[in-house]
Amino acid sequence: MSRILVHRRLNRTPPPSYRLLVMLAAVSLFSVVGCSTALVGGLGTGYAVVSKDLPNPTELANRPLAQVTQLYDRTGEHLLYEFYEERRIAIPLREVASIMIQATLAAEDVSFWQHRGFDVRGLTRAFLGNIRSGTIQGGGSTVTQQLVKLTLIGDEVSYLRKLRELILAIRVESIYSKEQILEMYLNQVYYGNQAYGVEAAALSYFGKHAKDLNLAEASLLAGLVQRPSVYDPVNNPKAALNRQGDILDVMVRYDMISQEEADAAQRQAAGFTYRQQQTNIIAPHFAFFVKEQLQQRVNPEVVRSGLKVITTIDLDVQNRAQEIVARRVRELRYQRVNNGSLVAIDPKTGEILAMVGSADYYNQDIDGQVNVATARRQPGSSFKPFTYATVFAGKKWVPSSTVADRPIQRPDPSSRTGFYRPVNYDLRWHGVVTLRSALANSYNIPALLVQEAVGTKEVIKMARTLGINTDLPEVVSLTLGAGVVRLLDMTSAYGVFANGGVRVEPTPFQKIVDSHGNTVFELSQPKGEQVIAPEVAYMITDILADNAARRPMFGSVLDLAGGRVAAVKTGTTNDYKDSLTIGYTPSLVAGVWVGNTDNSPMLQVAGSLGAGYIWKEFMDTTFKGRPIERFEVPSGATRGRICSGTDLFMPGTTPTCSVGAGAYTVTSAGAASSPAARPPTPRPTPVLPPR
Repeated sequence: MSRILVHRRLNRTPPPSYRLLVMLAAVSLFSVVGCSTALVGGLGTGYAVVSKDLPNPTELANRPLAQVTQLYDRTGEHLLYEFYEERRIAIPLREVASIMIQATLAAEDVSFWQHRGFDVRGLTRAFLGNIRSGTIQGGGSTVTQQLVKLTLIGDEVSYLRKLRELILAIRVESIYSKEQILEMYLNQVYYGNQAYGVEAAALSYFGKHAKDLNLAEASLLAGLVQRPSVYDPVNNPKAALNRQGDILDVMVRYDMISQEEADAAQRQAAGFTYRQQQTNIIAPHFAFFVKEQLQQRVNPEVVRSGLKVITTIDLDVQNRAQEIVARRVRELRYQRVNNGSLVAIDPKTGEILAMVGSADYYNQDIDGQVNVATARRQPGSSFKPFTYATVFAGKKWVPSSTVADRPIQRPDPSSRTGFYRPVNYDLRWHGVVTLRSALANSYNIPALLVQEAVGTKEVIKMARTLGINTDLPEVVSLTLGAGVVRLLDMTSAYGVFANGGVRVEPTPFQKIVDSHGNTVFELSQPKGEQVIAPEVAYMITDILADNAARRPMFGSVLDLAGGRVAAVKTGTTNDYKDSLTIGYTPSLVAGVWVGNTDNSPMLQVAGSLGAGYIWKEFMDTTFKGRPIERFEVPSGATRGRICSGTDLFMPGTTPTCSVGAGAYTVTSAGAASSPAARPPTPRPTPVLPPR
């Protein structure tokens, strides 16, 4: 606090009774309008009438202020986005520059430290001015009166309202210290251009905090409060500078500053270039997703009062993902592709590290503002791991169990022929194949037979267990992606496999702090829930990470650089409307979608060739230079002799070597679909070695 302000505060004279002051004010007021004789005889009655049903000023300090909610990246250093009803950032008085306090009092209430709620001389001048003009124009209000008007009784223009304002102002002064009143006022007043409170104003106009304001900046801001639209320095700089000059003159007159300082401040202000308030958004789809989640999970009044939210997003990962998606989508335009999306999650904590909702948020031609990461799209064959997880969980079949990949047909009244006759992506049949080969190469017929063997309801139940919450139809083609899913949910569900069967709910929040500094939420190490057996999760992972097993269909297009171990699965819809690739390491799961926002078909862009290229580049660049991670082998997973080969199984079980339905059930173990996918050579130890 400045020397001048401290001096004035210490030399304040003791006030008379607030009721006497109100009585005198009432006499003065109503005598102006010819009613003084009647009122002098009934001051007590008049006071009781005027003060009836007044708001309780003791609630003023606890009254919630609408403030800005700010979203930051995981470091807490980079502001992603802010939203508000009123753009306000409440701060304590100690964080306001003393020169800003002096300029404010010079502009609004030079006798603030001496009076006890209202200034008799200022009030008298204001009412005389009203009489001369013949209208009630207000004026003469102290900072305390203005605070009362802003917070407790509104700004109706009438003598009765003015009297009630006086009573409340005196009551406020009897309850709160001058510092408290000034702090509440500076956080409440409007400075124009959506800036409520001195901190928001300093940031909006000058890009600095209120504690760092200098004389030129402070005197200009203080002048805005009286008429923000008229003295707007952005749109009416001449009026703003004239108003600033008036305030500087008052500051000189009351020995707050010297004339030389005032002249220098005006020269500096004449050269100001004001910072235009803009709504800059970093990672816009993620930012709006976080806003939506806040509004669903946090009390609306708490959100309205302002929050500081430290999100989970890693800007290095996010920026890398955005660049790769945008570039790869441009390269695919000749194949009628205009959009892409990517989600990256830490499977151990559920933290969303990146969310690219579209190739270009600001491109209206591709409906770029639609967040495809949370939109409902068909998953194609990326749904198949849920079906195989269901069959493995039953402990009857294992990756080396076999199934017939041959033509089948099922009744389908909606079809022109009356039958559903599925085919494989390569339009070929592969005979008797292992489940390992069938899943790794994404053969359709085996997946359909596995679904029939375990039951469609059980597959839906497994998908729900893993975190898929959208509508899933009970149809034959469910395993081929007949339902609709969200990329965010699919990525999180694959994270269950990466995390040894433990599901951790995806979250965009690391920490949430309210406007009083209280922690509303803080992300600790989540325990998660063991939703499937670790051995079942590892069987899926072992297959999806088996580069050799998927060679016949995919070649090496999905293999990561440097021999890095990763499990991955693609998905493509029959009409090429959706291309997906979802894959993971122990520490990162990433899901990618490529297509068109309007659901129009692409030109034969398969999951491995569209989304797959994005996924591979994203994973390669993210892990470049980092040690290779290996999936932890659960204690219940064993590699041993099963039928004619060796593969995974759970000790104590007696897995069969066949699965299927109807005439196509296979009753003996068959060879793998190719030499590259054949089960590994038996090892001397039954314990599964690390992959």
